[in-house]
Amino acid sequence: MKVYIDIHNHTLFGVDDGPEEMNESVAMLEHAFEQGIEAVILTPHYRHGMFAYRTETVEQHFSELKAEADRIGIAVYLGCEYHVNSQMIEALRSGKVHSLADTDYVLTEYSYETEYSYISEHTNRLISCGYIPVIAHVERYECFIKKPQLCEELSNRGAYIQINADSVLGLAGKMPERCCKKLLKNEWADIVASDSHDLEERRNNMARCYQFVAKKYGEHYAGRLFYRNPKKIIQDASVHEL
Repeated sequence: MKVYIDIHNHTLFGVDDGPEEMNESVAMLEHAFEQGIEAVILTPHYRHGMFAYRTETVEQHFSELKAEADRIGIAVYLGCEYHVNSQMIEALRSGKVHSLADTDYVLTEYSYETEYSYISEHTNRLISCGYIPVIAHVERYECFIKKPQLCEELSNRGAYIQINADSVLGLAGKMPERCCKKLLKNEWADIVASDSHDLEERRNNMARCYQFVAKKYGEHYAGRLFYRNPKKIIQDASVHEL
């Protein structure tokens, strides 16, 4: 069985628009483990006015779920999907929110209509402050849908380009699917993640997506997207623990 690492999902219960109860989170982790996912970074939303990211609650629920993850045999780490604003650096440095597995990697999210100049500016800001931006589901933003090659520009600066498994598989609409095709064809994407929220409408389809990508774009590139690049984040987490 192939193994994968999922660095973007909403599996943590009671903190955002993911599962409400612990048993739902456990079922999602079991489903992830069954398809070959060996590690998961739980990334609750932080978005001013929509998702508050109550740090104490997030950390308490993570601690409770980690005990169940250990029983299942899947490694879990804590992170955040940060909807970018001007207070981002301060929030990260103060510990108000968690970076990906408390490393230098930061999962950043934007709105559909966000202009490329804004994304570029905040990507540069993170990099200048010593962080490594991982730009979440780029195929959902209008500027990249219109001009996917902009992703290569950001990647060349040091950012990681993340796309969703469901978008690759055509489960999130035609425009995201077409954008993913261009990104994969040109190898402008760096990481595929599930962005799973539940076991029904937004379930984890990492294994299914890997099989599709490996067949169409090659196993070597698929390995980079689903394991080797995500593994760099987990390895960085181990270094930070020393």
